[in-house]
Parts: sequence; C-alpha cells; structure tokens
Amino acid sequence: MLNSILEKRFVNNDGLSSIVLEISSDEYNKFYEEYNNEIASEIISEYLRKRDDDGIPADVQMQYDEKDNMVRIFADIHYLGNDHTYYGRY
Repeated sequence: MLNSILEKRFVNNDGLSSIVLEISSDEYNKFYEEYNNEIASEIISEYLRKRDDDGIPADVQMQYDEKDNMVRIFADIHYLGNDHTYYGRY
C-alpha cells in the first residue's frame, strides 16, 4: 500500500512542515477495515521510515472521503531538534 500513496507537502510561514497522504479507499481497505487516527499514525510513521525521512509526525488525523473514494492522512512534521537517523545505509 505504501507504494500507492500520493504525497503532498507544505511549509507554513513559521517553518512548520505539513504533509497530506492520499490513498484510494479500495487500496486502503485491502489492509484495514476501519478508519481512525491510530491507524493513520501507524501508516504515516511507516511511510516516513520507508523514505528515510527523519521527520516526527504530530497532530495526525484521518479523513475518509466516500464521494472521492479517497483516504487522506493529515499531519504536521517536526524536523527541528530531531536526531538524524541512519537507516542502515552507511
């Protein structure tokens, strides 16, 4: 499912990064039966880990749009003050 996600990123005037992940509900429902913020947190954490992204997600929220057949996960991503994580590349 992680390969089927469309990612959108934004940075506000205060330098805070935000991310929106979009997944078709058909793809999402292959793995999950319900829509909640706990699952959204798991998905975004795994998504960032897979992409070697050191950001720490906060304020994670999921939105299911039945009309568009889409699941959207919204989160703020914090980079300042994080320790750089090496994911076994070096």
